Amino acid sequence: MSMNDLLKIIFISLCVILALFLIFLLFFPFIRRSYIFHNFKKVYYKKINNIVLNNDYLLINDLTLNDRDGKICTIDHLVFAQKYIYVIKDRYYRGGVSGKKEDNVWLFYGKQGQREEFENPMNINKKRIDKLANITHFDKEYFISIVLINNDCVIKNLKSLNSGDSYIVPYGKLNSLIKTIESRDVAPIEQKGLEKAVLEIAALKGKNVNDEIE
Repeated sequence: MSMNDLLKIIFISLCVILALFLIFLLFFPFIRRSYIFHNFKKVYYKKINNIVLNNDYLLINDLTLNDRDGKICTIDHLVFAQKYIYVIKDRYYRGGVSGKKEDNVWLFYGKQGQREEFENPMNINKKRIDKLANITHFDKEYFISIVLINNDCVIKNLKSLNSGDSYIVPYGKLNSLIKTIESRDVAPIEQKGLEKAVLEIAALKGKNVNDEIE
């Protein structure tokens, strides 16, 4: 094999590798989006778990409460930080969302043009907090409601939805949100009280409770 032939083979090989690389770059966002869509709970869990580990917080996942009539209330994640307890609900919206904080019903706009009504997820999560506060007798002022969504979800008037003790946030901004809330000028939760809350809430997992569950 001559040197020219060898150089041609090397050139063609490099062109093929470059073309494959460009194709990968072109399709990677679609592949990543599809993976997150089908595995968003795993993606969210990894994000939350990293936040917990990096900040020495405590975490309870998949807390399920049952009432006597068989109704079930599921809380995806409870993060026990220094100043607040974060009640986090996982959601994935493949499109856009529109609604006001006080509305009972929001609108979902799909990428294929579909339009559907669904219950305000922020209201649903607030009900979870009311339930936990009633059951544990832990002051509601320590609970923060967070609805966790995918990064590419488009939400109209997002800033107007977030305030005080209730938020809807892309998972990529969860860490900065918790840091901002934890930086508030309030006293940390007393350690014994926090440990008591963790034990009380963890003990509820899978048990029947007298309070009606929404």
